[in-house]
Amino acid sequence: MMKISNWLTAGTKQLEQSGSTSARLDCLILLELILQKDRSYILAHLDDELTEDQKAELTILFDRRMQHEPIAYLRGTSEFYGRTFIVTPQVLIPRPESETIISLLKSLNLPKNASIADIGTGSGALAITVALELPESTVDAYDISEEALHIARKNAELLNATIHCVKQDLLTRPIATYDVIIANLPYVSTTQNVSKDTKFEPSIALYSENDGLAHIERLLGQLDDARIHPNGYLILEAEPRQHTRIIAMSSEHGFRLIQNEGFILLLQKQST
Repeated sequence: MMKISNWLTAGTKQLEQSGSTSARLDCLILLELILQKDRSYILAHLDDELTEDQKAELTILFDRRMQHEPIAYLRGTSEFYGRTFIVTPQVLIPRPESETIISLLKSLNLPKNASIADIGTGSGALAITVALELPESTVDAYDISEEALHIARKNAELLNATIHCVKQDLLTRPIATYDVIIANLPYVSTTQNVSKDTKFEPSIALYSENDGLAHIERLLGQLDDARIHPNGYLILEAEPRQHTRIIAMSSEHGFRLIQNEGFILLLQKQST
């Protein structure tokens, strides 16, 4: 038999040796998953004994974490804008920096029935959050991956959100003209080193040619008046080092910068 405290101490040490910067927290999350108890209960019962079945289940999850598989995939969920979303290795794990997209969107003076598109929706975290935060808007969620759209639909159902999922490569054949287009497209350069955890995420959602800008450049080239209304908004996520080039590219396609915050760019289509 083994006490919870002993497993926690040993697991934390092993994860630290593997390079984890959140070893103790990771071990506590694994204990929560297997014991089906919250953290406060676990910390108050560190002298409790683990059963053989519990130890076996912990070993399976712990070995996966030792290989740097993200906690979100082990847990099967991730938090975004105060809500819990299903995530699998078929979709990118939502990032806190992407929440700025929602904040900027909500700051705009939009019509109540605004038409909004989320390009490269993945888990649907952005599209669903928009639909819930702006419930009178119409939200279309585009993705090239049917597996990702399946997860997005499941999340929409679980969170009671209304979105329309569209299988499509960017906006090659738009089903509407939009007041706002948001996009967290792949922007990691194909030559860039990423963390061991990130290597578990779908490469199709991470990497882009042309120093990480190929997908954004393609989308900008598609945004004529049939896809976005004059004076409509485009909200993009990219690394800050890429922003200067994106602003220049977007200007060539009739957009001007309104705001730049963290990883997020807010642009507006100029009327002609």
